Amino acid sequence: MAEVLTIAEIKEYLRIDGEENALLTALYAAAKEHCENYLQAPLTSEVPMPVKQALLILIAHFYEERIGEDIPKVVYTLLSPYRAHIW
Repeated sequence: MAEVLTIAEIKEYLRIDGEENALLTALYAAAKEHCENYLQAPLTSEVPMPVKQALLILIAHFYEERIGEDIPKVVYTLLSPYRAHIW
């Protein structure tokens, strides 16, 4: 099954040129699971752009704030309209 985001898209969003694929893959998996739990639905490759944006923001947050800061509220603002909605 195709993923919502590719590592290349994540690297572009984060402006990363280096080889941090293993870390980014782990952060993507954590962000995707967090979003799926909040939405109460699995994410497929066909999600609305606000859901993709929420994923990117969450990945960036996990990448930059490695000591457990609160998740930005904008993530939930972007996801809320799609909660428990199956595409």
